[in-house]
Amino acid sequence: MEVNPYAKVPALIDGDGVIYESAIVNEYLDEKYSSIPLMPADLLLRARIRIWIDFMNSRLHPAAHDFTHKMEPEKALERMHTHLQTLDREMAAKQYFAGDYSLVDITFIPFYTRRQRYGAKIDDSLPNLKRWGEELIARPAVASTL
Repeated sequence: MEVNPYAKVPALIDGDGVIYESAIVNEYLDEKYSSIPLMPADLLLRARIRIWIDFMNSRLHPAAHDFTHKMEPEKALERMHTHLQTLDREMAAKQYFAGDYSLVDITFIPFYTRRQRYGAKIDDSLPNLKRWGEELIARPAVASTL
């Protein structure tokens, strides 16, 4: 609570500043260490990435939370499956969400690595999502942390 009034992780202390909330920490780090940008220069594409990060954080993660905390778990699974189908359609014929690897791809990795805990079935019925998730966790920088 001293670092993050939301009482959640992550929280980043940088000098005298404190940054919290995953999406905000990610954008801060992307801007601070800009030699390998994870957000495109195009403003519309940046907005699109932010919309999909919000989709993950405001729809997919709450459904996972409700499932793991047994808050109407059947309804949570239904919502989650609907959201996963939306992501599967969005990922059709794409390697990464926005052309190049970006913050929206990174946002999906924690969910994908915990999908079994959340009751999420990402199998051949969601081929684009399955391929995307597997490619994300196979990236050397990700695989080395798992």
